[in-house]
Amino acid sequence: MGKDFKLTKTTVERLPYAEKGKQNDFFDSELPSFGVRVSHSAKTYFVRKRINGKNARVNIGRHGVLTADTARKEAIMVIADLGKGVDINREKAKARVRGMTLAEVLDKYFVARTGLKPRTIKTYRDLFRLYLADWLRKPLEEITKDMVARRHLEIAKNHGDAAANNTMRTLRAIYNFGNEILDDTLPVNPVKRLSNTKQWFTIERRQTVIEEVDLPAWFAAVNGLENVTIRDFFLLLLLTGARRTETASLPWGDVDLEKRRFVLMRTKNGKPLYLPMSDFIFDLFTRRSECRENAFVFPGSGKDGHLKDPRKQMLKVTAQTGVEFCIHDMRRTFTSAIDGVVGYYELKKLLNHSTRTDDVTAGYVIKNLEKLRPLMQKVTDHILSLCRRPEQETGNIIDIEARRKDRA
Repeated sequence: MGKDFKLTKTTVERLPYAEKGKQNDFFDSELPSFGVRVSHSAKTYFVRKRINGKNARVNIGRHGVLTADTARKEAIMVIADLGKGVDINREKAKARVRGMTLAEVLDKYFVARTGLKPRTIKTYRDLFRLYLADWLRKPLEEITKDMVARRHLEIAKNHGDAAANNTMRTLRAIYNFGNEILDDTLPVNPVKRLSNTKQWFTIERRQTVIEEVDLPAWFAAVNGLENVTIRDFFLLLLLTGARRTETASLPWGDVDLEKRRFVLMRTKNGKPLYLPMSDFIFDLFTRRSECRENAFVFPGSGKDGHLKDPRKQMLKVTAQTGVEFCIHDMRRTFTSAIDGVVGYYELKKLLNHSTRTDDVTAGYVIKNLEKLRPLMQKVTDHILSLCRRPEQETGNIIDIEARRKDRA
């Protein structure tokens, strides 16, 4: 049997299977672009046609699932579409993606967004697992505006406004990503309903700080903690305004005691924050070095090896002083304490905040590390002065001026 003959149920079934690793193509004598490919285990109908100088190949289906006559009818329609310039394979791919579930799109999002931090990925998965578990197997296009509006209110009622907003903002990002894959062929993002109906909840940004009047008592209580690791952790946060995670995970490899500087790599905006050490901070790192346990400045007992949860020690400080605080309060306290002590751009530099790209002035205030050192010392001295009671000249609080005289 030659390779050009009319493809029928009988002729196709008579075709011998190819050797493993090989395949043979047979074309229909009446519809030349219509053929069947025979491998060692299957016989698959296809269309191959030259369109605009390029060969286009579209698989139609397997023999046995389709009859030769059904495949021929499908081939005629495929050839017609190809002649009109329709990219059949691309349309099939789109149809497959349109049927992708929310869980599948979420996985693809994480593959594409390689810069996401592990903590962000965990947060996204937790939000979907806790509040959208019954949607994970739904095709993305089946999630409607009404579903979003109802679920948003349900989450708020049972778990709070912030959880509801965060869940739907995450869903909005995942949906937009899926729509981008489909070249904007999905319906309008259903989360848009919350904006159009003004259903988003207003979440007041936390503005708490450790008040200046409370700083001496708080500082004394922290210095009195038996857990010296968490004591030094709290003090470094207060004197640098650094964030919790980037400080807790600081490895010794990013600390240079000889040159009195360190760098925080795991920052919120992804930009490393290089900081010089003031005298007090240098002493703090020296103490940490002398009792070093592992690769981290602030070691912990968990699998990550660094400090994770200081809440027990926070409660001890609160019980002793009556000052309630969260970890991020120390960043706000740092910012509040030095506002007016340093300039606007210096403050942004210390907090690792980006300046606007159209702000030309920012280009003239870039400071290298050594130029930043006197500023860090000034900031440390000012905050420590707020932490001292007038009568406190001894004890755990270090007299910076006396130390400088001793060194001189």
